[in-house]
Amino acid sequence: MKKLVLSQTCQGTVLETLLMSSEAFRRDFTCTFIPNFEIRDGKASLASSAQLEAALHDCNILIYHDVHNYNFPALLARMPAGSMAVKIPYITSTIYWPTHDYLNPCWLAPRGSSALIPWPCKVLSGMITTLRHRDRCIDAYMNADLACHVDVDANTVDQVAYLRKAEAGSIFSVADYVAEHHASVQLFHLINHPTLPVFAEVANSILQYLGLPPLKSLPVDPFGNHQMPVHPSIIKHLKLTWCTENTRYLLLDKTLTFEEYVAFYVDTYIEKYQYEPYLVNIATRNYITAPFKKLKRLFSSKAKACR
Repeated sequence: MKKLVLSQTCQGTVLETLLMSSEAFRRDFTCTFIPNFEIRDGKASLASSAQLEAALHDCNILIYHDVHNYNFPALLARMPAGSMAVKIPYITSTIYWPTHDYLNPCWLAPRGSSALIPWPCKVLSGMITTLRHRDRCIDAYMNADLACHVDVDANTVDQVAYLRKAEAGSIFSVADYVAEHHASVQLFHLINHPTLPVFAEVANSILQYLGLPPLKSLPVDPFGNHQMPVHPSIIKHLKLTWCTENTRYLLLDKTLTFEEYVAFYVDTYIEKYQYEPYLVNIATRNYITAPFKKLKRLFSSKAKACR
């Protein structure tokens, strides 16, 4: 039996499941997932490379995220002669959520519930701090055209370009798949959680690289219980057919329509931050404050309607 090691984020758990669902793969390979992160006191941080280092002495194939803090030249040197190492892109996208602040998670969660909103929407959060009125804020956001706040098309191009750069020189071709199918197929549950169709593309690329047949079927999506709803104006702008403004989304212990999600967001935001801006990493502060200044102008008495 040959030994394949996955050194990844939580995305590795899904990839391990898919690879092990292949009978042809199981016949010739074992698969070991070694996360490159750890959770301490509810916060994720980079894991030590010690566990990965210990697993490489008899590893035939390493699939790895090229984490800058790991000394991969030294790690790869520990692998036996004739082994292979394949870089895998970290697959993330804001293609459905162009106004969300991926750099500054806010972790909105009400008391007595496991439902969780990882990242703030800069537009909605700006409305909360500017309007300072729950119902007016919900109404304004529900009726907003987010294309007035962000270049949605440019964001789509940028997100595909990021994936293309991340997979350059690798065996993967996720960028082309996302560019072609994002409107007709749900490709992401969260910014950092692709759906099974994306993972299947990745798994099949690995299987093809190993000379094995593609997957015949897919298991239940392990990331499918935690999703971020898509704003109706984004659905319209991107011509999405896999969802509507009435689609219900899973947020762990809650199932919400988009309108219910907005009310949930506003209530939990006010509970955590009152009507103040959410906390911003100093390194990204200049990047974030501009949208808030724009929002103040938009909601001033002299603001003009978005055309």
